[in-house]
Amino acid sequence: MHTMKAVQLIAPRKTILAELPRPEAPADGLLMQTLCVSICSTDISFYEGHLFPSEYPIILGHEYLGKVVEIGPEFDNPDIRLGDRIVYWGQTDFGGFAEYRTVRPIFSGEVKKDVFWADRNFFDDNRAAAVKVPDALDDLQASFIEPTTGALRSILGNPPQIGDKVLILGTGPIGIIAGSVIKRLLAPTSVVSVDANPRRNEHAIEHFSERAYLPDELIEEVPENTFDYVFDCLPTVHVEDEEKDPRRVAMRKMKPKGRYVLYGASQEMQRFDTWLMLAKGINISASPFDVSAFPMHKTANVIQSAVQMLVSGIVDGKRLLSTVHSFDDYDGLVDIFGNYRSTTGLKTIVDFRKQPA
Repeated sequence: MHTMKAVQLIAPRKTILAELPRPEAPADGLLMQTLCVSICSTDISFYEGHLFPSEYPIILGHEYLGKVVEIGPEFDNPDIRLGDRIVYWGQTDFGGFAEYRTVRPIFSGEVKKDVFWADRNFFDDNRAAAVKVPDALDDLQASFIEPTTGALRSILGNPPQIGDKVLILGTGPIGIIAGSVIKRLLAPTSVVSVDANPRRNEHAIEHFSERAYLPDELIEEVPENTFDYVFDCLPTVHVEDEEKDPRRVAMRKMKPKGRYVLYGASQEMQRFDTWLMLAKGINISASPFDVSAFPMHKTANVIQSAVQMLVSGIVDGKRLLSTVHSFDDYDGLVDIFGNYRSTTGLKTIVDFRKQPA
């Protein structure tokens, strides 16, 4: 029996390096050998216990790049061949940090579905939106196609209006991607940002932000009723002073009838000020995971566009990359999980590619 190594989360903050059976290609899908997986805030939320799987263990990782090594007998896309590099969006948040994984892909122009109830309050699809990576993107940049797809789904489904004043709430990698797309494509009057991490504020200015505020600076320097549009990509937030909760602060700074777009996810309850929502008529919106509202074949179109964001430089993949970490260094990977929230960098990529001896 062929086996593979995988990082399993067996409980919050508890991982093991497991030896598991290597999967076979689904009849209508692909088996891929993992090349690179970038670490996502979602991975860390599962690791920390802010998001909850249906059961343990799980294999973390979903910002995935793999090489096709086996094709199922019923797979019917003639454009995909052995050796092609594939990125997917969907098919759960799991399964990436393993030497091999399977995918049942939907490519742009295809309409297929295999819907199931995901028991986290939405319908999911056993198929995943996928794209073949062009030669113009190297392996490291290609693993950013997935997070760019996530940001694009949210922005395209809930766009700012031409001339809006925009606030990006949180300037981790998703905030950088979202700010870059809005700034360069959607004709705002201004795009500014806020983050508690000074180094990430510097990253924001390098990529898109006209002014990157620390939280107290935003409170003190920006008048109420300033912003038309807020893009919230914060993770779970805990603050002692409720008046300084960044989401409540952002709502105070919004104009009446402004649009507040939620991207950052937590299954822990977060503070949203219902009085401000009512008093100002703030429009809260999001692009759903639920495939009955946002089918996977539509995300297949979005992932194709995400490739173009990176190829064209609208999203600067080279500058998103902060760290490359070998999958062979398991202890170092666990340290990255544990210290992720305090990092001053942007994307960390776990590299599965074997270096020549």
